[in-house]
Amino acid sequence: MKYLQNTKILIGAIAVLVILIVGGAAWFFFNNKGLTNQADQGQANSQSGGQSQTIGSLSPSDIGLQMVLRSDSKAIKFTANKLQGVKSLEWNFTYQADIPQSDQNQYNQGQKVTQEFGSDSPVILNGKTSYESQFRELGTCSSGVCRYDTGVTSVQLQMKVTKLDGSIYKVDDSINL
Repeated sequence: MKYLQNTKILIGAIAVLVILIVGGAAWFFFNNKGLTNQADQGQANSQSGGQSQTIGSLSPSDIGLQMVLRSDSKAIKFTANKLQGVKSLEWNFTYQADIPQSDQNQYNQGQKVTQEFGSDSPVILNGKTSYESQFRELGTCSSGVCRYDTGVTSVQLQMKVTKLDGSIYKVDDSINL
């Protein structure tokens, strides 16, 4: 009988010990995560001079932006020729296209899918006052074979313009096909 009582006490002590260890680990994890987030926020603030960065807007004409369709309307690019004082550009093209026939079923017939592509990283202008992107296909290409999206009626361009002084602007434009 005394053996069972000692076993119950030992099991109880082990359970309390496990709860304390798990609770302590959880407390340590959540407290350190909070410190990491605070450090990240502090670093972001120090990089922007202790202030949050505001994003202004520019019109396409402010940077001489023009969207250009290829003659077959299956690829697009842009040019910008008023980039004095601009450090870098980033951009993203977005459009709605038909769901490919091979992917259609009774539930999605006639619906559209959003397609997008853009710069993989900022383009640093290094004092250039104009920039022309490469044509990008409105579809997918592999091994020299392209499958063009259908049902595309317009393409939107959203651009991030970073000036030499660090100020950031967005430019929105679109073109109808």
